[in-house]
Amino acid sequence: MTSRTVETTLRVRFAETDAQAVVYHANYLIYFEIGRAEYLRAQGFDYRAMEAAGTNFVVAEARATYRAPLRYDDEIVVSTRVAEVRHRSFTFAYEIRRGEALVSTGTTAHVCVDGEGRAITIPAELRALLEG
Repeated sequence: MTSRTVETTLRVRFAETDAQAVVYHANYLIYFEIGRAEYLRAQGFDYRAMEAAGTNFVVAEARATYRAPLRYDDEIVVSTRVAEVRHRSFTFAYEIRRGEALVSTGTTAHVCVDGEGRAITIPAELRALLEG
């Protein structure tokens, strides 16, 4: 698959931490979403236009591995790349780093759907972007 990677720099907000003063585990999925949106934006993809044309893609699976905690005000880099493209679905892979330290890895699998929520073939424009 493509080796194109987009890096997005974020800073951990206080609201993302839990009672133990570390980032709550579900917030890593939000970091993945930010990385995914920035990946698509960097490729010039217009998600709103795709939605207006009656196509969407939904998250079918999400996985995260936690290697080290993140805390308030940590500066992190979310690296996002396309890991796999299939007929109706595709997968993004993510790495989250604090400096040189790898703190989390993960993937999200997405299925293209029509306005009724039925799985459809990935539109040609999106496929071309994903396959790089």
